Amino acid sequence: MVRKRQIVLFIALLLFWLLLSSEYDAQHIITGVLLSLLLTWFWRDLSHLLPSKSLTRDLPGLLLFSMTLIWEIILANISVARSVLSSSDKLDSGFVSFKPELETSWGRVLLANVITITPGTLTIDVNPDTGVFMVHGLTKDMREGLADGRLVKQIKRLEGGRAS
Repeated sequence: MVRKRQIVLFIALLLFWLLLSSEYDAQHIITGVLLSLLLTWFWRDLSHLLPSKSLTRDLPGLLLFSMTLIWEIILANISVARSVLSSSDKLDSGFVSFKPELETSWGRVLLANVITITPGTLTIDVNPDTGVFMVHGLTKDMREGLADGRLVKQIKRLEGGRAS
């Protein structure tokens, strides 16, 4: 099972490299193969952190999650632009702590990264023992709804649980 995951990871990394590469000569292909092998070797001990069910089986869920993330990033960009360009009264930056109902460490890591790449919010800390997140938000609206938002529910579904 682990060997199969490593082969799938290698192929996925190589295809991603070739997709992003603008040239398909021997030098670029060999570089892609070597980097894919190197990354697969580095990640060999991280297989226990991956989800127990294959995410490829939940491709519609992954696509929905990706589209929702892109939409949330677009909305956050507009919100940050409005807040910054309008009066500074709307800026009310602060911190919020919450504990999302995520079961796996990869789910918490994914949520932490999603929060960080979304404009106006930044993950400060995730307690690995309790799963409590500390997040900075530019406005009160950006801080509200983090614990039970659409993305958290979709990550929970990807983990294999049921989001309410």
